[in-house]
Amino acid sequence: MLWIVGSAPFLGRLTRWIEEEVDRSLLIIVPTILFWVAAAAFVIWVVRSAKRLRWTNYTALAVGAVCAVTQATALARGRPEESALERMHLVLYGLVALLLYRAFLRGGRSAIAAAFSAAVLTSLVGLADEFVQWLVWVRVGDFYDCVLNASAAGCGVVFGLGLFGFDTRAPAPAERRTIAVLWAVLVVASFGLVDLANLGHRITDPELGSFRSYYSPDRLERLNENRFARWPTKPPLNPPFQPWHIQDHFLNEATWHVQARNEAFDAEDWPTAASRYYPAVLAEVRNPDGGLRHAFPADRVRRLQQEGAVPVPSYESLAGGNRIWIWPRFLGPTLLLSALLLGVFVALVSARRAGTRS
Repeated sequence: MLWIVGSAPFLGRLTRWIEEEVDRSLLIIVPTILFWVAAAAFVIWVVRSAKRLRWTNYTALAVGAVCAVTQATALARGRPEESALERMHLVLYGLVALLLYRAFLRGGRSAIAAAFSAAVLTSLVGLADEFVQWLVWVRVGDFYDCVLNASAAGCGVVFGLGLFGFDTRAPAPAERRTIAVLWAVLVVASFGLVDLANLGHRITDPELGSFRSYYSPDRLERLNENRFARWPTKPPLNPPFQPWHIQDHFLNEATWHVQARNEAFDAEDWPTAASRYYPAVLAEVRNPDGGLRHAFPADRVRRLQQEGAVPVPSYESLAGGNRIWIWPRFLGPTLLLSALLLGVFVALVSARRAGTRS
């Protein structure tokens, strides 16, 4: 668990080095080999345990296999490299959850408490991993990966049920309290990460159009003023960034729009290319040689002037569209409260049933 979280920034640097300096295809080949090696090792483990397995064990193993295949195929997304790397989530987090379930079961916990504790703790490791990736420059935190991590944890627990067995006895009162605390921590941590890494605002400018931002309009204006005052004497870091460099999310957000602007220019989409957001980034971020890093070169400025390009008020920037979510204000608190109340309800019902049985 500590290795997964601690290695997050450095693995990003490693994959980028492989992609740029070695061979991009290795990002598909190596994870695929590791995935199938892990699958073969698990099959050998099941075969060696066959003498003590019953039909209930095989049922759980079959359910786990279906879940694992679904995650490895249907939940894959993006480029082949991304899909191959995402399958490693299944291996890493599935193994962590399986071993945690085994440890809790051997420690005397009921199967229900052991399974729930293993799944939640593994999911929390996934949240911590994505928080570290959100924090540092060389990685990008993504809540979708947290969903993959939680799904992999579920697969690992189900495989653990098949390999190590389970019972249906109700959790003891102390175990129920542990389950309630773990559920509350998971819910709060999940919504906290979503609030940090995904929730944002729609900024509407009558002259430039609209775009998405992590910051409110007032906050965005203050950040621009702050960077105008700070960067001339304390400029931002220049790439390549190191794994321990903390990310400036204002600058990172601005670079999405710079990239969209450059792509629009290449596509001769002149109104989009003429859009100007984050003036501090355009005017103050410099390369080591002193040149402006994100300002348009003079030849491109002249081309825009020749084309008579001006921003269109109806323009809506797509930059950051899949990373920044726009939710109604009431939705986040409502979902958070509902999830916490669900945990309280389940805890009360389970406690009542346990009392009735006794």
